[in-house]
Amino acid sequence: MALTNYIMHSVICMIVFTGVGFGLFGKLQRYELLYVVFSIWIFQLILSPIWLRYFQYGPLEWLWRNLSYKKVHAMRKELPAAGMTLPR
Repeated sequence: MALTNYIMHSVICMIVFTGVGFGLFGKLQRYELLYVVFSIWIFQLILSPIWLRYFQYGPLEWLWRNLSYKKVHAMRKELPAAGMTLPR
């Protein structure tokens, strides 16, 4: 999920700070920027484990792996054998 989180952070900041979104570049004080950073971190720290509970890789890692190995890899986690349960 490292590549996915890195790109997600960049896209979120592009939306928040450039004219594509809210256009807040140069309008926030340094302490207000910490709120933006911590909000993105908390969002990613909540979203990433939920994603990885069901999938083997982040979406960009999966795409990168498929392109580099030139074959399609399974994205979803394998179903457990009969009688076994997925970790919570």
